[in-house]
Amino acid sequence: MISKTKGHRTALSRLSCSTVGSALDLAIGRFPNTVRIETTNACNAKCVICPHQVMQRPTCNIDDELYRRIIDECAEFGCRNIHLHNFGEPLLDKNLPERIRFAKQKGIKKITIFSNGSLLTTEKVEQLIDAGLDEIKVSFDGATKEEFEKIRVPLKFDAIVGQIKELVSIRNRKKAPLKIKVACCSTSDKNETMQLLENCVDDFSFGKVHNWADKDVNHPVRSGTSHGGACRSGIRKPCSRVWQTFTVLSNGKVALCCLDYEGKVDLGNVINKTISEIWTSESYKMIRLLHKKAQQDKISICRNCIKSFW
Repeated sequence: MISKTKGHRTALSRLSCSTVGSALDLAIGRFPNTVRIETTNACNAKCVICPHQVMQRPTCNIDDELYRRIIDECAEFGCRNIHLHNFGEPLLDKNLPERIRFAKQKGIKKITIFSNGSLLTTEKVEQLIDAGLDEIKVSFDGATKEEFEKIRVPLKFDAIVGQIKELVSIRNRKKAPLKIKVACCSTSDKNETMQLLENCVDDFSFGKVHNWADKDVNHPVRSGTSHGGACRSGIRKPCSRVWQTFTVLSNGKVALCCLDYEGKVDLGNVINKTISEIWTSESYKMIRLLHKKAQQDKISICRNCIKSFW
């Protein structure tokens, strides 16, 4: 019975990955739909749902010249979506407003940042809006003050709620098109989380705590399905990120995705190669092929990643 079940899951995995992967192959271009640029990998929080504290690579900001070269290439290929965040708090980058302004001047349609909200001072908010930021997603976990502060150490619940409301107020006063969203991946009550800010922000998104591919995390609240091996259906799916999103770490190295926070998968470095060259390289093609064949277990980062299962 066990072998039949395993065989059934294997067959479903192959069918799933082949079908979805073929569709993604048809849509892929010579340049990614979204480029994520980690302008800094520094962070001022120690959230229990994030392995940032065990990160081995040195903390740094992306080189200014390299950043401009990346944006130039994105503009040349008509890339519409730039995310100026990855594995750090982007507001720790003092040059962030200028980076946003440069990208907008180059014609980038949409610029998004993810922030923990702790550094959203009035001055910083006005700088971001004036620079042309299109969207900000504030990570906000927990349904109560106690729950929030247990997860997002050492951030303070009342301060973050207040700064989000001030962010909205300044946006409204300036009549700026900035979209303000709240992203939550760990809460005991979605409705209670939304009630805190439902008449304030533009939208909410709820995800699930994941296992960061190779690092388990110890969190006090589990939203929906728990992380780790117990949550996997056993049926593989191809990850759309390897067909759609390109991630540049602050040292220039290309990461497979946001979960590859150490840059373990060797795809190249934008210091000596263009995004287009790396995106269309044999290494990237092989990654996509393995996903299409339901052979993600041959990729260290993807082997146990819950994003690689239905």
